Amino acid sequence: MTSRTQRGRIVAEGGYQCGEKTRARIIDAAITLFGELGFDGASTRDIAALASVNPPALRYYFNNKEGVYRACVKHIVSAVSAHVVDSLEAAEEKLAANAGDEVLIDAFRAIQRDLASYLFASAVPSNWRLFTIREQAGLGLKFNAEQGVDPAQTRILTVSASVISRLCGLPANHPESIIRAFTINAQLISFHVTRQSAMTALTWDSIGGERLAQLLAITDDQTVTLLRALVSARNASQGLQTKRTGFNRCVT
Repeated sequence: MTSRTQRGRIVAEGGYQCGEKTRARIIDAAITLFGELGFDGASTRDIAALASVNPPALRYYFNNKEGVYRACVKHIVSAVSAHVVDSLEAAEEKLAANAGDEVLIDAFRAIQRDLASYLFASAVPSNWRLFTIREQAGLGLKFNAEQGVDPAQTRILTVSASVISRLCGLPANHPESIIRAFTINAQLISFHVTRQSAMTALTWDSIGGERLAQLLAITDDQTVTLLRALVSARNASQGLQTKRTGFNRCVT
């Protein structure tokens, strides 16, 4: 069978039926194999076989293996972002309105609740976990500026860090705020990633109902305690600075 190129992709004679179901099937198979074998270990032929398509179909939809991998990352990121978009937008509005500390803390909690709902209460495909672990560990494909992943990938972190910056009295995107956002949100993400170890330690056979409610209540309590502690530290620091300024004025 002859082939022709179309927009830089090889298209089998007669073309492929351009369907979202076929594309989604390839992405699902790729997430599984990239998670199990890594980027270098997973071949396009194996991905095609698991997706029940001909190997040239991957070039038609994604150009190359790198394109398939980027599509996998974007697919997961978009799914997570869609689940938390309302709470993220609400937090952004409160930041823009210079809302008070408790309002911002509640906005942060809302983001965490939506994230927890996605991780534990929605039907997250099991094959995403290994892929996510490899990606977050830096074992996935590296992206350059021209190959940037969906900007939504960083939105949860950006908004969370912005709230923390405000609560700490720090400039936006300050390294301390980013680190604190990572560590506070890691309460949920680490429990999701190491779910089996956690359930073994707790002698649970599943997470749901009262168990999920307990997990979320404890996480929320720790988050509130941490965020209010940041506000207290900020207020104490600002109070000390005010006293120092007043003392300097007196002695001069």
